[in-house]
Amino acid sequence: MKEKLKFKNTKGTEYSIKFRKPDRRVWGDDCDGVCFYPDYCGQSHIKINPHRTDQTIFNTVIHETTHAFFDELTETQVTKFANTLSRLLFNDLKFRSKDLTELIYEARKEL
Repeated sequence: MKEKLKFKNTKGTEYSIKFRKPDRRVWGDDCDGVCFYPDYCGQSHIKINPHRTDQTIFNTVIHETTHAFFDELTETQVTKFANTLSRLLFNDLKFRSKDLTELIYEARKEL
């Protein structure tokens, strides 16, 4: 499995994506993902719940990455964008990569 997924936003802030369920004590049982900005614990990263369907994980990666790039958008705006892009890519274009499926499977095995 890949060590970590990393990217830099337009401000140059590096984020890593970790396939770990966000802490339920803070985020609740139904949390699919969280984007932690650099001012949170001095480390910018995204947590994605690996115990979801492939499509939900795909959507959540889009959603949380959008937060990292556009922190001024509301939760409603980010959700609408992520849901639209996820549906177009995953359902309409059948953008289902063997690598994505393998990445999710490996992340689930580690937990």
